[in-house]
Amino acid sequence: MQCRLLQLSPIVLIVWILISWLFSSPAAAQPQLFTDDVFTPLSLGYEALRSGNNEAARMQFEKAIKIDRYNPYALNNLAVLMEREGKLKEAMAYLLEAETYAAEYLNKPDEICDIGGLCLAVNPAGKKSQKSSIAPLIHGNINLLRIKIGKDKSGG
Repeated sequence: MQCRLLQLSPIVLIVWILISWLFSSPAAAQPQLFTDDVFTPLSLGYEALRSGNNEAARMQFEKAIKIDRYNPYALNNLAVLMEREGKLKEAMAYLLEAETYAAEYLNKPDEICDIGGLCLAVNPAGKKSQKSSIAPLIHGNINLLRIKIGKDKSGG
């Protein structure tokens, strides 16, 4: 009986290690915690965008994504840049990616909406809410962009 238990022990141990590893390690697709090193390029990018320096804004938002791959603020603002350049499919791709984890970000964004354009979102530090504030903003941008893409396809 003792021999049989020893034979099963390595299997049980391996299964236990695998289960522990699966449930203890964060999933690869989960966003990182929102930190100052992400907020800084977001804030700089937002200010560059507001002052009309789209290239500097793009570089800052891309820097934020390198730190936090799924950051919906940076992805949303990259979508705004693409939409302003008339690259509607690229803008939609950024928005759909932003929507994936947006509900997990509870920082309340400041937003500025252009008439006929998408809403920018940034400045998430400091204010937190019970639910994501960025998720509905991104969802609204997706709906606005779908309408705009539909008008472009129909020639209107």
